[in-house]
Amino acid sequence: MMKLGKALTIVLVIAGVFACNDDDNSAPFEVIGDVFVIKRNIDGEDQFANSYVAWGNQPMSHAEVTTPAGANMTLNPASDNLNTYAKEPTLANYSTSAPTEGNYQFLVINEDITHQAVDLLDFDNIDYTGIVSATVDMDLLSVEWESNNNAEAFLIRLMNEAGEIAFLSQTLPIQMSYIEIGSNTASGSWLETPQTGNIYTLELLTFRFEDDAVSSDAAYHIQEIAVTEQEITWQ
Repeated sequence: MMKLGKALTIVLVIAGVFACNDDDNSAPFEVIGDVFVIKRNIDGEDQFANSYVAWGNQPMSHAEVTTPAGANMTLNPASDNLNTYAKEPTLANYSTSAPTEGNYQFLVINEDITHQAVDLLDFDNIDYTGIVSATVDMDLLSVEWESNNNAEAFLIRLMNEAGEIAFLSQTLPIQMSYIEIGSNTASGSWLETPQTGNIYTLELLTFRFEDDAVSSDAAYHIQEIAVTEQEITWQ
């Protein structure tokens, strides 16, 4: 059973904070707004939900987003330094309806000054990437997956039974179709020590980025993520 629980949307983990590239508070304030679609199969149906992130190169005191239909949503701090604000979907936010395309308007406040950013959501409904096999033996998880012509990157994470991230891989290139993950792997980070008998949800994330994204800033310009899931038992 899928548990979204306390799981952070993947972009908040892999991209860090925009300020990492500019720690000088004397630099002009900049903000990037990103809206992207997460696609999951829930109860046998493809369902979709939007995730929203505002990245600042300096701390912000407020962030919100307005949809093309005029709905307004407040974003919440996603990092202690207040450089990142986000609104992540819960299970109740997922729907079989196609996401609303168009311009999403981001408004943030930095040092009592209002700034705006715009992000265009273009929905392609990318395919899931099929998991060929996922087995655990002698403290080693082996995962093989199919090729996917829609993919521009992959990422693997393990969610524990509380719905929290237990393992997060590095971003994987589209040429890869196999990975081995051990308790001391160098291909990602464990947020907890895997224990024999623990049940995890393996998530294989397929990324599509915005058309004008480049490799250096793609993490800030995600367009869609399709999530394939499989339950595994660590042994």
